[in-house]
Amino acid sequence: MVVTRARIGLAVSAALAAMSVAMPVAAQQQSQQLERVEVTGSSIRRVDAETALPVQIITREEIARTGASNVEQLMQTIASLSSNGVVNQASASGATTLGLSGISLRGLSSLRTLVLLNGRRIAPYGYGFTNDSVSVDVNSIPLSAIERIEVLKDGASAVYGSDAIAGVVNFILRRDYTGLELMGEYGEARGGSAQAMKASVLYGLGNLARDRFNVMLSANYEKEDPLFGRDRDFARTGINPDFSNNTTSGNTFPANIFPTNGAFGSRNPSVPACPGPYAVLDPMFPANRCRFDPAPLVSLIPEIERMAVFASGKFALNANTELYGEASFTEKSSRVVIQPTPLSDQFTLPLNNPLANQFPYNGFTGGEPTVGGLPYSTILLRPTSPFYPTTYVRGIIGQTAALPDLLVRWRAGIVGNRDTTDTAQSPRLAFGARGTMAGWDYDSALVWSQSRVTQTINDGFTRQSRILPILNSGNVDFFGNGTPASVLAQINAVEFFGDALKTTSTLTSLGGKASRELMPLAGGNLAVAVGAEFRREQYKLDPTQELIQGDLTGFGGNFAAVDRSRNVYGIFGEVSAPVVKNVEITGAVRFDDFGDAGSKVTPKVSARWTIAPGLLARASYGQGFRAPSLLDLFAPQTTGVSPAGLNDPVRCPVTESLLDCATQFPVTNGGSKALKAEESTNITAGLIFEPTRNSSIGVDYFSVEIDNRIRNGYDAADILNNLRSFGSLVRRGPAQAAFPGLPGPIVDINQINLNAGKLKLSGFDLDARWRGEATPYGRFSLGLSGTYYAKYDEQLPDGSFRTRIDTPDQSTGGVNTRWKHYATVGWQAGSWNVTLAQKYQPGYNDLPGTFEDPSDPTFKPRRVAAYVTYDAQAAWQFNRALLLTLGVRNLTDVDPPYSNAGGQTAFQSGYDPTYGDPRGRFVYGRVNYKFF
Repeated sequence: MVVTRARIGLAVSAALAAMSVAMPVAAQQQSQQLERVEVTGSSIRRVDAETALPVQIITREEIARTGASNVEQLMQTIASLSSNGVVNQASASGATTLGLSGISLRGLSSLRTLVLLNGRRIAPYGYGFTNDSVSVDVNSIPLSAIERIEVLKDGASAVYGSDAIAGVVNFILRRDYTGLELMGEYGEARGGSAQAMKASVLYGLGNLARDRFNVMLSANYEKEDPLFGRDRDFARTGINPDFSNNTTSGNTFPANIFPTNGAFGSRNPSVPACPGPYAVLDPMFPANRCRFDPAPLVSLIPEIERMAVFASGKFALNANTELYGEASFTEKSSRVVIQPTPLSDQFTLPLNNPLANQFPYNGFTGGEPTVGGLPYSTILLRPTSPFYPTTYVRGIIGQTAALPDLLVRWRAGIVGNRDTTDTAQSPRLAFGARGTMAGWDYDSALVWSQSRVTQTINDGFTRQSRILPILNSGNVDFFGNGTPASVLAQINAVEFFGDALKTTSTLTSLGGKASRELMPLAGGNLAVAVGAEFRREQYKLDPTQELIQGDLTGFGGNFAAVDRSRNVYGIFGEVSAPVVKNVEITGAVRFDDFGDAGSKVTPKVSARWTIAPGLLARASYGQGFRAPSLLDLFAPQTTGVSPAGLNDPVRCPVTESLLDCATQFPVTNGGSKALKAEESTNITAGLIFEPTRNSSIGVDYFSVEIDNRIRNGYDAADILNNLRSFGSLVRRGPAQAAFPGLPGPIVDINQINLNAGKLKLSGFDLDARWRGEATPYGRFSLGLSGTYYAKYDEQLPDGSFRTRIDTPDQSTGGVNTRWKHYATVGWQAGSWNVTLAQKYQPGYNDLPGTFEDPSDPTFKPRRVAAYVTYDAQAAWQFNRALLLTLGVRNLTDVDPPYSNAGGQTAFQSGYDPTYGDPRGRFVYGRVNYKFF
């Protein structure tokens, strides 16, 4: 029996259960005919890839020249992607993002940016923003496996579904590869820090045209070392008097104290020493107390480890039918270390906490701690304790007065730094068929995709219900190292280790589409496409019982279990009509049904006009619809705390209390079944001019208006700085007799999901490219892509609008700058290829400092400096098989500009981690070797 290569290929393909890239393949045609392809944004295959919609294509060669180590870094070179609304690797510090890296087109966040892999959906990550069950982790896609990226910078609800309001980013993996390719890369930042390495192997067998099959396997491994605030001067402290900003904490070790009878204000027995490593004498606060500066201990960049395996297979069943399959598995672990947990009466206990109704953990009846009867995680030190600072207190109140009980505001340094690992596993399978039948080009597939994320506690967390009784026993020395070993052993015994929460997000879809040319028109053939899709979305959040009760220190509140699913149905149609020569009009319409979350018909119409050879005009109008996600609707209401360093603008100037000033306030998060779906209108119009065959200039206008915008609540700092607009979201306790005329202290800030009115934005995208002719000195090229915002206005609860251009979003720290660009200069000569690139982000208005009052009529925000970095790369093709690359990111070693967002919207201090890279200069080398 003769075993043919085709049979071997079929057997291998079946064994791998793999899938080829989902880039549409044209039907088998005669060799002299041009191949028709499908471009992101349309289901109709065409010869001319320049559609009526603005699509930016980033090739594999361009990706390599950026020097990016992962997809997150690559996305920073795309001007239409904003830092506003982004959750990135750095966001994991101090926030429960579980290691998500999202992308935000137009600054509309990853919630409205549809991410596709080979033209098909990926299961959402499972957590990111508060109540985020939508965003996709782009860092789960290995950079070395990508063939190209197509960025549709226009709403695509009519073609891809309701969640594509901002646009689509389609990652297309390598395909039809034969041979073996190995890659290794190593790099490090200044001082040998933030070391990173990665390796990949790519293997392909079979030629589809000759052998009727192709199978391909890609494996990748990456490792990145952490970077801490102590490693960078600009991020080493949260004390910034020059900028009126201070993000230190009053919970420290040695601890600050406050008497329950109000005999004196907050003080520290160790002043003026304030011994480290946790206590500091902060010049911006009274000299009788110590503060804690967390900045040196915070992970600026977490420790990351990734591995991924992708397999694909294609088999030509006959001349008109191709079967294909994909299988992939990725695993990513992200380890984050931040400062030890604070424990004091400044933090509420969730009402279902085991200690919520037990004295002395639930507050007191007199003095400063009385805050509307809410339970607080109180530490009370009585005069009977051997560690009571009797001499110090007597020196304040005198020798005859009764010694008061003391509230202790303490940092649990003896427990250790908070240390967690987020592990994400993402399996994906897809099977399908495509080809031609009765004149129709068709493509249909069944896709199963899942994201499983687990947060594991390594150190630094305890059970509040078990540690607070120990801390209230009087046997703990909060001011030195005198705690008995037996008590330290008791504290160690109540630490929590292991899995704190798990999320599982599953997406199963069955869909198909078909297109064909129907009849000739004056300008060409009328073409149509039709399709349908069924999706089942499943989401599960499974916190441990201690986290459900809010009984774990360091989380700032509680979580609640969620287990929800729904079915989504969609049908769509598209028609392309070249009505006259050089003019094509395309229309599309889609119906999506989300069950109880709503349904909607979304239309789109676009047109392109070839005015003259080398000059094309295009425009589009479309409507969008984004149904509330499962977590938007069904996330249970939970309690938490705001970021540190916030002030009650009404009470703080008078009381100067640590419960009103430079503190954290209770907040309530959760879903709302009353949410309405978002609806949007998208408009684009542009010109593309090609003066020569080697040059082009494109300018596209864009406008997006969103109504019923869904927000996961307004940011706490934003609410407090704008009480005139947001005052209805702040709840206060009863007024206190000690401060007549003042309202009571803040007992809750409402951050429950809501429809926040309208969002209106518009601007221009610019793309210019030139590639010179070959000369004796080589071939030069230039490139520039940029985005300019003319308007970015959001509606406030009182109905008014404010601009978000050059103004950070306090919920994420990112910002839509007026202008942003990425420019390149290339030189190619012989076996050398050299690239110099500039990433430019201009200055913007900073957030108010924690010691500034933005309601003051004389207040004027400071400007954050521009952030301009240069990247350089030289690649040498030593021979046909070996390619050597040496590159530098941030060639001039520029630090990120100072921003008050550091420490306010993120745990990192001194800069905005969504805007700047703390690594500084990063040098890398790469080796590629091919076996033919």
